[in-house]
Amino acid sequence: MSNYSWLLSDIVRLLDQFDPESYSTDHFVSEAAKNHQAQDEAEQTFLVEVLSGCLYYRSLLDVAVNAFYIRDGKSFLRSEWNLCVVLCYLATFRLKELGVTHFTKIIKSQNVNKMHKFLKFFFNTMNLTTLIKDEWSQIYDEAYIKEKLIDPLLRWQPDIHNLIDHLANMLANKVTHKKESQPVTVPKEFNITKPKPRSIPMPEEIPMLEIHRKIPRSTYEPPKEEQLLKERKKKNRQHAEEHLIEANISLFRCANPQEYNYKKHIKSEIMKEEEAKKKSKAPKVRPIPAQIMENIPIKLNTAAILRENVLYQRRVKKELERIDHLIEGGHDPSKYEEWQRQKDEQLMEQQLADAERRRLEGKIFFEDAILARQARIEENKRKTAQQKEEAAELMQKYTEKRRQEEKEMKERVERMIKGRGDIKQQKLNMQEYKQKMAKEMNKETAEILQQLLEKANEEIRKRSELIHEIRAMQTLPTLKHNFLDLSKPAGHNLLHEMSILELRERLGLLKEAQFKAEEDKRDRILNEKQAKEQLLLDKLEQISLHREALSKKVVLRHSEEELKKRKSSSKRIETKQQLAELQKKLEEKKKEHNKLIKIRKKTTRENVKREEGSSTEQRRLKEERWWRNLETSREHNVERFKLRSMAAQAAEKAS
Repeated sequence: MSNYSWLLSDIVRLLDQFDPESYSTDHFVSEAAKNHQAQDEAEQTFLVEVLSGCLYYRSLLDVAVNAFYIRDGKSFLRSEWNLCVVLCYLATFRLKELGVTHFTKIIKSQNVNKMHKFLKFFFNTMNLTTLIKDEWSQIYDEAYIKEKLIDPLLRWQPDIHNLIDHLANMLANKVTHKKESQPVTVPKEFNITKPKPRSIPMPEEIPMLEIHRKIPRSTYEPPKEEQLLKERKKKNRQHAEEHLIEANISLFRCANPQEYNYKKHIKSEIMKEEEAKKKSKAPKVRPIPAQIMENIPIKLNTAAILRENVLYQRRVKKELERIDHLIEGGHDPSKYEEWQRQKDEQLMEQQLADAERRRLEGKIFFEDAILARQARIEENKRKTAQQKEEAAELMQKYTEKRRQEEKEMKERVERMIKGRGDIKQQKLNMQEYKQKMAKEMNKETAEILQQLLEKANEEIRKRSELIHEIRAMQTLPTLKHNFLDLSKPAGHNLLHEMSILELRERLGLLKEAQFKAEEDKRDRILNEKQAKEQLLLDKLEQISLHREALSKKVVLRHSEEELKKRKSSSKRIETKQQLAELQKKLEEKKKEHNKLIKIRKKTTRENVKREEGSSTEQRRLKEERWWRNLETSREHNVERFKLRSMAAQAAEKAS
């Protein structure tokens, strides 16, 4: 687990992908573990545990990170929220397990300035005891937060303050590096009797929940019966098609329904004779006279008659008001309205002509823009050629500088190999000791869990026995005797309570009253219907008179409109001439554009021919550079192999 930055980036990426509406936490963590199986076991367990812990305590961690963003995290990006969540989780829940050394490595793998700000805020006693504690106490119990979360953080404060001071010195460039030439002092352990391991306290009793059955896979998968039915249908269809093809191929000759030409000729003659007889027998249809065709009566329903009558009444009312207005000395607004309408039509025609003119002018401007763009492209090509030459010179200088840096790196590697010691054996001893402790812990926890399961099973058995007894008591039979007397009331002590016989008599009286009311209503409806029919007949006569008057008015209006159209045609001719001139101008611009395109094609062909000659030389130069780089890289690899072998020999001698 040396590459902490890579592990943290993986955890942050997975937290960004998590969506609580589409995934459950267990399902998401299991999928993440499957995707990261190629890693080391220690790295995989660390990733899974940290990811599940961040998701489980998300509400608690978001409170602390939100407070940091409000106070001191203004320079932090919103995309770094989940990174702060991971660091907050490691500091609160996993700091004892990781230790200060691993925690410092994790912090140093990130940006120093940002980590300094975060640790300074989070491990501040004022912030922990006031702001963060108050927010956390709204989610969990106050005693739990004080004992399990805030007190451990306050205990780790001296070590973390040293780390914060070290980060501040790194930012101020005050960090003192150890000299590599001096020998490293190796501490030796004192020969002291090791203390006995502390006894693990008994865990608190956890209330056992009911074991829920897992959701069967059949709910998410379609049933097998549908697939079998589809396959059966396909097979049956194939068999039916095969049988049909065989039946069509193997037809009997005697059942072939072919007819001779003579028989067909006789049949056609018989059909013609029957059609001629039908035509002679059919009566001749007389054409409908023109007078009846013109004035066909239209059948109207009641709603249409009333609607049309209201419309004509409004028109009559308007006309009467207009006549009264003229009698009183007012002017007729009809001429002004006619003039206004003509003015609007002329304005509309003018707007259409202006729009067409603007369209043509826009096309002309577009052609001009294309010509200007082509000129700018040619100028840009000239500038790019100049920049390529400058880039080639800079690349040559960069390669020389790179070679010098590689030589310096080789010298540094040789110095580092000499100053290294053997630390692998100590790591193996620590791992063996931790494995032994873990096995002992697992055995004790297994025994405690077994005892808890036995207690829970006994409680469940007792409850089931109580339930059986209660159900047996409920199933005992009860005797009920109900004697019905129709002449007496039920005795529910309600107002207006009556017996069943009295209720039947009252219902009979109500039915008689309802029958009389229905007969009266029927007579009233008939009288209203007759009055309505008479009213509709009167209104139909009025509608016919109004229609005749309107037809005469329409004929006069058509004759006036034809005269006005002749006058407006002369004005349209003038606008068309202006648009034709603009169209000619646009065609001239297009011709210029086409000429420039032809000239450019010729120049591109000439450039291609020139580049074909120069491309062979460039390929030869590229091949020579490639071979040189390959030789130099192989030399570097050989030198690195020698250095590694020397380092391995030195380590063997030291051991």
